[in-house]
Amino acid sequence: MSNFKVHSDALKNFMKKPHFQIFAMSFFVCFVLLVAMAKDSGSNVVPYFIASAPDPALALQTPMARSAEAPKIRIDDILGGMFSDSELVSIEVKSGDTLASMLGSIGVAYAEVHEVSKSISSVMKLSDLRPGGDRLVARIRRAGQDGKAELKSLEIIKSPALRIRAERTPEGFRAAAIKSEISAELVRAEGSISKGASLIEVATGAGIPYNVIDKFYEIFSFDVDFERDIYPGDKFNVMYEQLYSERGDYIGSGDLIFASLYLGSRGGEYKLFRYEKADGSSAYYDENGKSASKTLKKTPLNGARVSSKYGSRKHPVLGYTRDHKGVDFAAPQGTPIPAAGSGTVVEKGWKSGYGNYIRIKHNGTYSTAYGHMSSFKPGVRVGTRVAQGQVVGFVGNTGLSTGAHLHYEIIKDGVQVNPLTVKLPSTQHLPEAEIARFNSSRDRINMQFAVLDKDFSQFGNLLSLGSIVGPGAIRK
Repeated sequence: MSNFKVHSDALKNFMKKPHFQIFAMSFFVCFVLLVAMAKDSGSNVVPYFIASAPDPALALQTPMARSAEAPKIRIDDILGGMFSDSELVSIEVKSGDTLASMLGSIGVAYAEVHEVSKSISSVMKLSDLRPGGDRLVARIRRAGQDGKAELKSLEIIKSPALRIRAERTPEGFRAAAIKSEISAELVRAEGSISKGASLIEVATGAGIPYNVIDKFYEIFSFDVDFERDIYPGDKFNVMYEQLYSERGDYIGSGDLIFASLYLGSRGGEYKLFRYEKADGSSAYYDENGKSASKTLKKTPLNGARVSSKYGSRKHPVLGYTRDHKGVDFAAPQGTPIPAAGSGTVVEKGWKSGYGNYIRIKHNGTYSTAYGHMSSFKPGVRVGTRVAQGQVVGFVGNTGLSTGAHLHYEIIKDGVQVNPLTVKLPSTQHLPEAEIARFNSSRDRINMQFAVLDKDFSQFGNLLSLGSIVGPGAIRK
């Protein structure tokens, strides 16, 4: 122990000598310069602790949703934090904020605010700043004790996949959009309908994102009335994408790839597969390649409650019994009403007991009508061509009505028919040349779904998403 202490004391004395400190500093400076030269020349030989250092701006973003390889950063980012008095300031965009007000609040002079604003406006509209969503990360250097700040760089973080960066140069600020690559992973979820619960409640409780639930309703709404056809014990399954930036940040959910719905009342299971055709368009098909889309939707409002059925009833306003030629869907005032199918608006305006009314002709056989609307969608008029799902008006309480709802009719060969029981033809069929390609995609999706459970999820994601759902599964 005595020898160790002697050597230790000698080493400490040696390290205190000026020539050693000069040597150590020179070595460090040379090391930094060599690394900078290696990175500028495109070399991938970079010390690990530098290559994996976190981006200081990224550290101010939301935590990563999963582990991922840490991004590489520039040497001047490291040196800037070590040898300058610059600092990073993060500002969340709030209602009423402008770029000028936010930068002014941290001491940036008006002249610099004007200069950086002009640079950024060449990449994005300054009015596109989103309160509660976007965030500013400014690198500033305090110029004195008066609180004034020199702006070195500014990032507007739109999402984990998109940042607008403005950096000071000898010629002034220069801005550019920085986009991250987006990758997708598949997730499987399922649920069973319990007594007193709706499908949307069960799906939400299972953690399924809203856009996936909405797509589920949309693709099954051609054949299923979600108010009348769903009973306790019915089951559903979905497989959908989760999207991540190249830095590993969870961005949100992507496409619904597979969905199934078991209805005990019908004694069968319905399966739908997302398929991307050779021309790049995509749609949903059953196991035999038959399109899920029909000429019309039976229920234009997803998840809406049926408040009055088709058929004979006592009129709630007139007080006597007469035929009800459509189906009423209860919904909050102002709920958007999408067209049940593609077609041309042939009637629009006030129509007696219907109140605000629109009728759309879809083909030589079918038309649909929408009554009691509070207002019409601007731009929709007689002669307007509308696409299936395009909003034509808003739920209201006009005409002979006792509450906000949509009166919906399907008219076949000039006669109103029951929207909930009418048999509707498919509108799309895969050409013969696509059948073999679809069958291959369907089989791969089935295999992926089978292994994506809690015991095999990691193995399942090893399969190529591109080979399962075609081009576009991995987005860039």
